[in-house]
Amino acid sequence: MKFIAAFFALAAATAVLASPVAESEERSLTKRGAVLTGQFASESELSGRFVLENNLWGQSAATSGSQSPQVTATSGNSVTWHTTYTWAGGPFNVKSYANLDLRVGVGKSLSAIGSIPTKWAWTYSSASSNLVADVSYDLWLSNVAGGTGASSSSTFEIMIWLSTRGGAAPAGSQIGTANVNGVTWRLFKGTVQTWTIFSFVAPNEITNFNADLKPFFTFLTQNQGVPASQVLVQAQAGTEPFVGSATLTTTSYSMSIN
Repeated sequence: MKFIAAFFALAAATAVLASPVAESEERSLTKRGAVLTGQFASESELSGRFVLENNLWGQSAATSGSQSPQVTATSGNSVTWHTTYTWAGGPFNVKSYANLDLRVGVGKSLSAIGSIPTKWAWTYSSASSNLVADVSYDLWLSNVAGGTGASSSSTFEIMIWLSTRGGAAPAGSQIGTANVNGVTWRLFKGTVQTWTIFSFVAPNEITNFNADLKPFFTFLTQNQGVPASQVLVQAQAGTEPFVGSATLTTTSYSMSIN
């Protein structure tokens, strides 16, 4: 909720390739996105397919801190990005949710969605010993096709936690487990404002996730009474830090709604 190689060449080879490599690095730098620092700063990526969002929605609970995400490369429908943050104070409050927000394919009912393939490879390139944070998908349902997440039209929020560190836990309480895509997830249920939230928490940290998200919704429609007529209005992936500092680097991220 609004909650990672260095290669050495021979000296001669380096000398021969010096000019082309410099040109390649320059071209790469021109493709880098802005470093977002504003509370709700955002940037469109891949011609509007995604929006990178800083989303420091809970920063008022901190005694000090900041966060700054940046896209560093794109390839096809895949995005490489990182976010660096440090937060102090309010250890039980989420400070931010830097994320990539998919803007293509949303607005469909669950019954009309055939699959939601996604790949997410990430790592902590640095993390403080006191880090409390999760790495998660945040998926929003509504009765209204034009609705958005975390709004008066939200009905369900579905989170998929690939990582939890420092004792971070979802809203609500654990109501059991759920076997989805061959993984036994801890299942939490709670209420936030006016919507119900279900959170699937991985038994171990998953840093290279390649799966279809549709089975998570199928589990909820078959076992938790979520209507298949509900509309998927927002699909995000990012990190929710509570306290501590880290740099989270996504080497490759993609998602499609079919």
